[in-house]
Amino acid sequence: MSISTGLFLPLLLLFSPFSALWAGEKGSAETRQSLIFGVYTHIRSTEMYRKMSPFLDYLRNDLVARDINVDLQMKIYPSYESAIDALSAGQIDFARFGPVSYVLAKKKNPQLQLLVMESNGGSKRINGVISVPENSSIKSLEDLRGKVVAFGARRSTTGRYLSQAALVKAGILVNDLGGHNYLGRHDKVAFAVASGQYQAGATNENTFNKYASSKGLRKIAEFPCVTKPWIARQGLSTELFEALRESLFDLKDKSVLKTIKRDGFLPADDSDYDLIREGMQLARKFDENDLSFAVYASHQPSEVYASVKPLLDAVEHELFNQGVHVRIGIKVFPTYEDAIYSVSHAKVDLARLGAASYVHAKERYPGLKLLARESYIRENTGLFVVPAESKITSLQDLKGKRIAFADEYSTEGRYLAQAQLVEEGIVSGDLVEMNYLGRHDRVAYSVARQNYDAGVLCSPVMDKLMDHEKLRVIKRFKAYGKAWVVRGGLDPFLEQQLTAAMLKIKDRQVFEPLGLKTLVESRDSYFDPVREGIKKAEAFGSN
Repeated sequence: MSISTGLFLPLLLLFSPFSALWAGEKGSAETRQSLIFGVYTHIRSTEMYRKMSPFLDYLRNDLVARDINVDLQMKIYPSYESAIDALSAGQIDFARFGPVSYVLAKKKNPQLQLLVMESNGGSKRINGVISVPENSSIKSLEDLRGKVVAFGARRSTTGRYLSQAALVKAGILVNDLGGHNYLGRHDKVAFAVASGQYQAGATNENTFNKYASSKGLRKIAEFPCVTKPWIARQGLSTELFEALRESLFDLKDKSVLKTIKRDGFLPADDSDYDLIREGMQLARKFDENDLSFAVYASHQPSEVYASVKPLLDAVEHELFNQGVHVRIGIKVFPTYEDAIYSVSHAKVDLARLGAASYVHAKERYPGLKLLARESYIRENTGLFVVPAESKITSLQDLKGKRIAFADEYSTEGRYLAQAQLVEEGIVSGDLVEMNYLGRHDRVAYSVARQNYDAGVLCSPVMDKLMDHEKLRVIKRFKAYGKAWVVRGGLDPFLEQQLTAAMLKIKDRQVFEPLGLKTLVESRDSYFDPVREGIKKAEAFGSN
């Protein structure tokens, strides 16, 4: 016996408020094929379930009539992002998305297949609307200067992207408004504008038409959009794909179609959504943030720039997927001190700092926030190196010798190395000469040329050296992952999204230039051993 939808919904919402399941009653478990249909909540989840259930009833019965016995399940996702990720990863078989969500999902997985797109009176077009309270003095988009505006979800097609593109065309950017907010669902926007909480709001025309009369809303602008696509996952069998598409094309039951306020379905092509892509690009100008990123030249500046650029591009891309528009400029500083100063004094917004540099920056500016730290493909270590033919075999042999360190603020190239020497009872007065050469690669080259008897650098630099065979390692010691930090005072939402974007990136090609496996969450306490090393290194003194 099948479970009725009327009883099933309350039971399901008790356990998971954002997903619903439906199964037909015909066919055995052995012969039925299981299909999962996905949607996200741009309206209340209960209303979404009620709206889409007739479609599942229709599709199941129609597919069975076509000799395709299926068990249909519906999953209602709490956010645009979670639904996009699920379809892109093949966790659902087909979905009804908004146009922007389709564009983002298609970019994430180019193998997604368009089934159909909805018909609006035989057309593929529909409008978005910006509305105001009926008695408002606002007449046009230009009148929104200084006003507070409500948008929908950050990935909403009409509730965000195309409405903001319309504002950009009218010469209005985010700083021209008196304020704005993202309320999520279209109905929330309509209610907030009607109640006077906001002076204007962006919705789709269905929501506006539904509430305009009863809530007292007036349209001041409309802009073109395209109807929603229905999309199949990568790898869905040709038989099921064609059957689903033909079933949707053949749907004529007005009682089913009225739930989505459409009159049927039309053939869809990816180019139908170029209008959306153009609008998304234009909307970036509305509230794009220009952020500056600082890194110091631990080796060749051009190599440093080239190694961090792919990762920062990936951060920008992930932020865009989260509905946050950011451009990140890269500044490669010649010294550690320059980079520490720049982020400590809010001259830049973000920075990649070595562990010791992070400790110093945090001491100078407690408001500095730790976003993530680096996790390496291979264990990262500090190295004491000598010329390959040197007779030096231990740290004790360094007494009376010449040693090259990296930068005075370097974690492995100075502080932790000097802490190792102190533990061996060696201080600066025991050396004939010592010097700080700045970059790790300079240390390596100077030792290889025997300008110094020994030197200190980090293993990633050693791994990249063309003539590393000219050096021999006499001591390794533990190193600590670099910190990715943000200055104090940055918008908390942007700070949160930056962290989320960094932690979400998994593309190995992005991390490989830095020798990283990934970026991971971190607490400030991770760097406590570095603080101890810095204090211990104070006993080393200066020569």
